This record gives sequence, C-alpha cells and structure tokens, in this order.
Amino acid sequence: MASGICIFAENFNLSIDSSVAELVFAAHSIKEKTGEPIQVMLVANNCQSLIKQLEALAVDEIYAVETTENCLFKDDAMSQVVSEMLGQIKPSSVLVPATVVGRSLFSRVAARMGCGLTADCTDLAVMPREDGSFYIKQNKPSFGENIMVSIITREDCYPQMMTIRPGVYSPHVKSTGKMPKVQMLAVAIPDSGIKIIESLPSKNNLDSLVSAEVVVVGGRGALEKENLELLQKFADKIGAAVAGTRPMVDTEVIPFENQIGQTGCTIRPKICVSLGVSGAIQHTEGIKDTKLFIAINTDKDAPIFNLADYGIVADMKEILKCAVK
Repeated sequence: MASGICIFAENFNLSIDSSVAELVFAAHSIKEKTGEPIQVMLVANNCQSLIKQLEALAVDEIYAVETTENCLFKDDAMSQVVSEMLGQIKPSSVLVPATVVGRSLFSRVAARMGCGLTADCTDLAVMPREDGSFYIKQNKPSFGENIMVSIITREDCYPQMMTIRPGVYSPHVKSTGKMPKVQMLAVAIPDSGIKIIESLPSKNNLDSLVSAEVVVVGGRGALEKENLELLQKFADKIGAAVAGTRPMVDTEVIPFENQIGQTGCTIRPKICVSLGVSGAIQHTEGIKDTKLFIAINTDKDAPIFNLADYGIVADMKEILKCAVK
C-alpha cells in the first residue's frame, strides 16, 4: 500500500535548493493529518555531501541514487531513474518544487508512471475519506489567475504528484533531533540522448527576490517612464529588490520571474513598499504575509489599502521625488 510524503530534493552545484525546506514545511502539515513518514528522494553525483545537508531537515527517510556525472537537465534519463525510485519507495504523495527542473522532469515522470501531476500549487489541504484514508486537495490558480481551482487525484491512482511554487510555504527550520534513515537505492542510470554543451547562470535570480528583506513593488501606475526611473532609484537607495504586477510583466518592464501574485511568486519580506498597485486579489495573495506593508496610491478606495499597515493617498511620483533626494 502506498504510504509516505516524498519530496524531490532538487540540487545544483553541491547545494540543496532552498525550495526543499519549504516542501518539508508542507509535508509536516500533511503528516499532522495522515501520520505518514516524510521522505526525500535524491539523485546526484555527490550524494554524501548533499545527504548531510538533508539530515539537518526534519525528515524521516532519505532515498538516494548515486550517479557518475551531473544528470541535471537530462530529463530522458532522469525521468526513468526517478520513476524506478518511486516504484521502490511507494509513497502516497510526491511534492516537487515548481521550478524549471521540477516541471520539466516530473511531467515525464507522470507520463511514465501513468499518474496525474498538478502544476503550480499554492495550497494543499488534507481531506479524509469514509474508509479512514486521506487524499490531498491540490489548489492552484487557473484561467490567467482569474480563479482558483481544486484538483483531486483519482482514488486508485498513486502517487499523488504536485509541483508547489517556491515561496508559498515558509522554510521548515525545526529539527526533530532524530537522524533520518538513509538508504542508497540500486537503480541503473540509462544513457541520455541529451548532451549539455554549456551551463550559464540565470540573468534573473528568483532566489534574490524571494529571500529579499525589503521589496519595492510597482503596479500599473509605475509604467510611466519617469515613475519607473524614480522607482528604481528608490529601490537602489534603500537596497530593495524590485518586483511588479501583471501589467509590468505584460509590458516587459520586468521579467516574469519578478511578478508577484497567484501566477507569479510569493514573497515574505520584512518590508514591502507598494507603488501604484490597485490591490487585486490575484496580486495580494503573493504578499499577504509581509511583516510591514506600505502602500501608495492616488485612489483612496484602492483595495491595496485593506492589506497595508500604512497607506498613503498620493501621487507616487511626488513621494518618490522626495525619497530619492
């Protein structure tokens, strides 16, 4: 019988991705209801150093496969390895970071295993069945962020697989003090038809935005050229990361990776300054856990003021001019 909450441990350059700790938090919320063990699956050519990083997290079991080379981006081979690992582990659910790697790899894993995959979840809810078993209601935005939908995996289809957006859960920081059980799995690594020619760092660093302590968010009101320049100067002056709403992305002022909201990313900075943002629910879902939220808008009835700790009804241009002097 399928049992266990299994987390895919994405890793790069000898480091476990920061999203894994967030998935551990999500897994603990599931474990509280189901009592299942929290498992981690790891595929890497540096397993021992990565296992030590995973042992610091509050997980129960670690399953690893050692490779002779870096298999990142070789989805044809990796999907076969991961599928065989899941066949041996037999978890009831699989939590995957909604990253480029996670989305690409696990769509292939789902096809190989003949099970579903819910993409870009922003919330998970454990629901009981009449027979005492449990299933996971997988909530995600849909139809261009206009509605939220709940997806349920077919009852006889395991594992329940879902990718979860980075930032929607806080990193799990509490260790149980108990060392997890570690098991190396014997899984053959097939040849890949993919050859990696070169690997370059991304120009847009999502981690820097998600981990930023201070963030300046621009909305439609920031699209005027002078406003945009002032916003950037203000952000530079206070050492803040710059993010925006959907209009900022649609006009290519900022990259998609810097969009905040249901179809973008979720942030939890210490301070967030919102400029020219109306406050639609699709956007505010991504900033609702900000510790100190300041909003500036010319419309005194803008919904953003319902969320803000401090609201200023004013032209953002005048405020920014004063701020950057």
